[in-house]
Amino acid sequence: MNSKLRLYLIIASSIVGLYTILWFSGVFVVYRNSTWANEPSLKEGQFIVTTTLINPEPGDFVAYTFKYPDSLFSQHRIFRMVASEGDIVEMRDGTLFVNGENFDKDLSLAHEYRFSIEELNKLDLDNNYSYEHFFWMKPEDTLTRFIDDRIVEKFNLKQRRVIKSRKEYDDLIQAYYKQDWNRDHFGPFKIPKGKLFCLADNRDVSEDSRSIGPIDRSAVKGVLIK
Repeated sequence: MNSKLRLYLIIASSIVGLYTILWFSGVFVVYRNSTWANEPSLKEGQFIVTTTLINPEPGDFVAYTFKYPDSLFSQHRIFRMVASEGDIVEMRDGTLFVNGENFDKDLSLAHEYRFSIEELNKLDLDNNYSYEHFFWMKPEDTLTRFIDDRIVEKFNLKQRRVIKSRKEYDDLIQAYYKQDWNRDHFGPFKIPKGKLFCLADNRDVSEDSRSIGPIDRSAVKGVLIK
């Protein structure tokens, strides 16, 4: 084996070994985002890097492990941490408030909207969401779609957003919190000790802390490097 090839092999082995150590320690971990739950902030298929060198702060995306009570296996999830122990969270008409302050005002989020086909054709969607992310509704020329709020505002169709009424109860939320809340009318709820409250940026399509409860701080495996 010549000296150049030996050098390349040593360098390659060192890089692989270093990455393996960093991955198992959690210092740096690479994930491929497999869901559209956090669009438009995190695109489906996007590669992201998390680290344990950063303490999570409100607004950070955190990677954490979650296991259903009746499941043998845990899952890795990535959502935006919005509140920690002692904070009070509340959804008012689909807007998140933390300790009485509007948390959503500076975020780029997606919500559920209902359009006619004519209205949908006005929107420039080619570089945003793929077309499988919609559902047909009645009447047959109407569909509901989870879409970036900024696109809708650009075309003055904000009034098409679907916000659930207070009378529409959510079975998952009722089961966990024992309250007649839903995704758009939630709380106020005070975060317990040792817990974090995490939400998806695609607010109306994901199973987050509103439906499965706050997560254990100890379950956090890393913070997304911005």
